[in-house]
Amino acid sequence: QETIGVPLRINYGITPELTIQYYGQPFISAGKYTSYKMITDPKADKYQDRFRNYSEAQLSYNSEDEVYNVDEDLNETEDYSFDKPDFNAFYFISNLVIRWEYLPGSSVYLVWSQKRSDTQTLGMFRPGPDMEHLSTIYPHNVFLIKVSYRLGV
Repeated sequence: QETIGVPLRINYGITPELTIQYYGQPFISAGKYTSYKMITDPKADKYQDRFRNYSEAQLSYNSEDEVYNVDEDLNETEDYSFDKPDFNAFYFISNLVIRWEYLPGSSVYLVWSQKRSDTQTLGMFRPGPDMEHLSTIYPHNVFLIKVSYRLGV
């Protein structure tokens, strides 16, 4: 598995009454599985005695359906199958907050939050193309306005 995440945080005070805060993090990760195993004795004292590797004759891959088929007893009949576990994960989160204190103790907040996410079954880590793919994912945007007013007692 290989992963890159780059958090970025900026706080900028234009005046004591007006501030801008930004947080953003692109995150990409890829995992590729190899050496598939069958559990034989999950409570064995030695780790290597808990499983055995599938042989090439027991395991076949269907690229059209992205499924591994297992013929455990080698009778040329599929006993079971499992989906290709390789993955690529693409995530981007971002928040922008503008705060204006229009009266002492009373503020207006403008907030923009964005999220992008996607997964694929490639299993190959490609930082350049993966970051490019991250920028093409349709974003989920949220815009908020919060107004607070301090009542004098």
